[in-house]
Amino acid sequence: MLSARRAAATLVASFAVASSLASCSTPPTPPAELARELFDLSNEQRVAEGLDALVWNDCLAEKAADRAAPFVDEPDLEHEVLVSTCHEGAKAGENLSRTDLSAAEVVDLWMGSAGHRANILDPDFSIGAVACVAASPNPDGADSGVRACSQLFEGPAPA
Repeated sequence: MLSARRAAATLVASFAVASSLASCSTPPTPPAELARELFDLSNEQRVAEGLDALVWNDCLAEKAADRAAPFVDEPDLEHEVLVSTCHEGAKAGENLSRTDLSAAEVVDLWMGSAGHRANILDPDFSIGAVACVAASPNPDGADSGVRACSQLFEGPAPA
């Protein structure tokens, strides 16, 4: 069951750092691997609902990295105005996270949030990408495991 804090954070597109990976024997997931897992798991949700999978878009991946970077060491996630970035005039959407949770846990939280779920399951979106950036190391130099991620979606370019 989600804690009240995590549920509230989900509603504002922010995920609380719920646990420390310092005590885990498994190293943190590299940012690029986490991004791909988030993308693939989101597509699994789309397919399960009878929608086409999103096609990975390198342009959106670059934009997602730019959007995730400011949150790398900032726990408060706030969506800025989002316009299509790779296909002028196309419909656009974004999901954000900043956490040390696994990709599966983040997608579960997104699917439990109306706005995030709507983005993942929007049939108008046809392309997407995710980029994740590692937060600063712990004071001892160890990887904190915290990743700031931006998932971008766009619909087809207008004709």
